[in-house]
Amino acid sequence: MPSTPQETNPASAFDALAETYDVDFTGSRTAEFLRQTVHSRLDTLVRSGDQALEFGCGTGVDAKYLSERGVNVLATDASPKMLHIAAERLSASPNVTLAALNLNELPADTPQLNGLFDLVFANFGVMNCANDLVVLAGWLAERVRPGGYAAFAIMSRYCIWETSWHALHGEFKTAGRRWRRAPITFETDSGAIALQYPTVKQLKRAFSPYFEKRKVMPLGLFLPPSDIFGVVEKRKRLYRRLSDMENTFRSSGWLANYADHYWIEFQRVES
Repeated sequence: MPSTPQETNPASAFDALAETYDVDFTGSRTAEFLRQTVHSRLDTLVRSGDQALEFGCGTGVDAKYLSERGVNVLATDASPKMLHIAAERLSASPNVTLAALNLNELPADTPQLNGLFDLVFANFGVMNCANDLVVLAGWLAERVRPGGYAAFAIMSRYCIWETSWHALHGEFKTAGRRWRRAPITFETDSGAIALQYPTVKQLKRAFSPYFEKRKVMPLGLFLPPSDIFGVVEKRKRLYRRLSDMENTFRSSGWLANYADHYWIEFQRVES
């Protein structure tokens, strides 16, 4: 019997991915390219001395980037093993604090999380694990200062690459898996992960009236999803051409729903 979102255990599932995550994903050329795009946006949202909260910090790559620019980061994750690896990476980063946090079990009263942040962010699909975006937006509204930002890289509903690739290979169930409105549960040996794929419009609706959408852009419109990275990366000329196209269409927000991920920025409005 398939798991429901309430029965899933993302902490255990991501624990199983932790040891090889940097090899399997972080170190790939495509992931590095897309992360640099995200970092270029983060640079515009915070400055040295600001306070940032990260959801799903994984192995700590983004927290380290911001810490090196003088930003104070509270980096959180649901996976103890991810946090352990992040601690090793961030051992020389005194302005980063690590903490356990599950987006579906948000604490009401935790000293670390009760201050006002200048930025809350999550990279590479962390927000897709949240069961209730309206509840999460309300929780964040109490923790982001007026004028501060919430910014996320979210796996989109209609990924052209994923749909086309798997359809061409006769894998029609996989090709259209993101189109479902209900959360999709992925089973692993150590746990299950329930994901939903909100459109830009749906996310904007969930975050109003506390936040105003400021920017949206596609991430991975021409470059493929992670399970197809190798197909493109081993073809250097093709990879270079697709990377150039990715840069050219970076500002085409209307294409965001058709990329592998989209990057979206909100600004906290006055109460």
